[in-house]
Amino acid sequence: MVVHARRDVASGSPLNALLKRLVSKRALTQADFDTVIELTIQRIVDAIEAEAITVFLKEADGIHFANVYYSETLYDKDASLREKFSAKASALRKVVLKPGQGIVGKAIESGKPYLALDAKNDPHFAAAIDKDTGFDTRSMITVPLSVDGAVIGAIQALNKRGEGKRFSEVDMELLAEVATYSGRMIQRIRKPDKPVDEKEMALYISRLTQTPLLVLDDRVEVDENLLKLVGEPVLRRTMILPLKKPTADTIDVAISNPLDIQRRDAFEQTTHFAIAKVFVSSDSEIKEVVDRFFKGKADVSDVAAKVREEYGSAIQTVETAELGDVSSEESAPIVQMASRIIEDAYARRASDIHIEPFEKELLVRYRIDGSLIEKLRLPVTASRALISRFKIMSELDISERRLPQDGRIQFKRHTKTGIDIDLRVSTAPVSWGEKIVMRILDKSGSIVSLNAMGFSERNMALYREMIKKPYGMILHVGPTGSGKTTTLYSALSEINTPDINIQTAEDPIEYQLKGVNQMQMHADIGLTFARALRCFLRQDPDVILVGEIRDHETAQIGIEAALTGHLLFSTLHTNDAAGTVTRFIEMGIEPFLISSSLLCVCAQRLMRRLCPKCKESYTVGEKEIAPLGVDWGKEAKLFRPKGCGSCNGSGFKGRTGIHELMTMNDEIKRLTNEKATADEIRKAAIKGGMTTLYLDALEKVKLGISSLDEALMTVRKE
Repeated sequence: MVVHARRDVASGSPLNALLKRLVSKRALTQADFDTVIELTIQRIVDAIEAEAITVFLKEADGIHFANVYYSETLYDKDASLREKFSAKASALRKVVLKPGQGIVGKAIESGKPYLALDAKNDPHFAAAIDKDTGFDTRSMITVPLSVDGAVIGAIQALNKRGEGKRFSEVDMELLAEVATYSGRMIQRIRKPDKPVDEKEMALYISRLTQTPLLVLDDRVEVDENLLKLVGEPVLRRTMILPLKKPTADTIDVAISNPLDIQRRDAFEQTTHFAIAKVFVSSDSEIKEVVDRFFKGKADVSDVAAKVREEYGSAIQTVETAELGDVSSEESAPIVQMASRIIEDAYARRASDIHIEPFEKELLVRYRIDGSLIEKLRLPVTASRALISRFKIMSELDISERRLPQDGRIQFKRHTKTGIDIDLRVSTAPVSWGEKIVMRILDKSGSIVSLNAMGFSERNMALYREMIKKPYGMILHVGPTGSGKTTTLYSALSEINTPDINIQTAEDPIEYQLKGVNQMQMHADIGLTFARALRCFLRQDPDVILVGEIRDHETAQIGIEAALTGHLLFSTLHTNDAAGTVTRFIEMGIEPFLISSSLLCVCAQRLMRRLCPKCKESYTVGEKEIAPLGVDWGKEAKLFRPKGCGSCNGSGFKGRTGIHELMTMNDEIKRLTNEKATADEIRKAAIKGGMTTLYLDALEKVKLGISSLDEALMTVRKE
């Protein structure tokens, strides 16, 4: 690798990507190795004003030039001279020094730094290399890369810039400091099985981002009032530790990755404090502080015990007045219970909360990463009181228990924790009472980048091409909870610029998009998707998002919008991309209108990601591979879940998207006009290069992102 141009190490995306992998303890790659080397060089090149920097690594056959950097000051804007230095660097990459050869060999052999103020007259200087490359070395510093007492290589700086200048002891100390933390990262990539020291990692991140390191030991005083003000759920969800408030509106914090903008934004939006000064601390240290402070505080399990005690043998009667103060810690246990359930679900990154009455108990479950997980079992006698409490928070009729009801909870009105979330509430009469399901809508959540949606490289390039078209229709299809809305928000965020007018019709509005005109549907007063679409066409839009196409009227108006110069995004409930065309025809839309307006259809699902901290590898043979219908050779290395504290023993953490992207080529348009079957359209799409959901899922299995069992449970084998 040859470095030419300096990038800003404080905000560059390669650094941010590397830090995320380091913090998550994922396996590092050769690309990460190159990034570590490059960032190491960038960290020191200006500080010591070197004309050239070389990184050496010790291998079995000798000492190798792992990286060669030449300062831009040597060639400025002279392209031919730049090429000459690139050629020198490439030539050096092929050179292997013998153990002990030259100044670098001496530094590696002795394990001590070496400062050569007059290199040419130094007895250890390897003059032959200067002769071969034509580079005139005047002075140099060489510092060994040592890890746990073993020397793995060296960093060497050549010629301090400026006539007559020489390196100093101060320069050598700086280079030695960089070598200390860089050597450990280089060794971690070369030997990935070596256990990771989180404090060591924090030091590296601190030095590389030039952010102060804060070791959270007993000597650090934590502002307990500030922790209480921010609240346990926010602290556990963001893993950002508040330290002090320099002003009324700002806050100093500790975080493991200071470049994690999404976490910082979520913290700021939830707490309404602007982050001022940032320190680097490891996630484990932050968690230890939070655990220590909130130990003994009333959490969801403690309040559940109070509810069991109160309702264990009580006759279930409840009136509105009995529920007391909506946010007081001294209020009725059932009021505390309702708030703690929501706070706990939010802290655990749940998407839904299920409150389910059965004959002998009330069950509370959370949906986390797509799977329902049981959280609590309460006395059935508490059922009516708890459900009435949620109804009051949702402004629903507590006396109506026979009919379904829909409502919304603005949680910040019922809590002092600062959590700013809304919950979409649905009640349903069931055998043993009423069931409530609450969908958590995190208004502080940042819009996720398209790059994080799980698109394959081919699908990502194709999808980006589609969303930049001036007009046409883009549809996302799949069942409820398959990530359609999240992907659409990411797409809108990517194309949202001041020169275009974006209007959305949503039910509900899940995220607030800056600069986008968003309309909430109200079917009870006649504000439907179809009516909103008609309104939008008179509002001079460039891009329109319709939450869902449910009927012929909405489909017809949407297609007309797409045909008259607007880019329209929407969703539809079909199983795959090809089925979307036949679904439109079933709605009564003329085939020629579909083929003329539709740009692409993206079918998607969400598949659980393996926990990067505990996933374990195993090998499958030809016998296991053959039934899958993929070309993985005679054997393949895959990964499966294991379970650890980080993933609560599930072996999975987070989800990734799998996609089937069908674009309207000439063959598919012809089949659409001929009212061909979904199977015929699907075959034509595959022939045109479409990757099916099944194959996309298996590709993520092969890459170690998810497990084979998870893929086969998520999508059907073709």
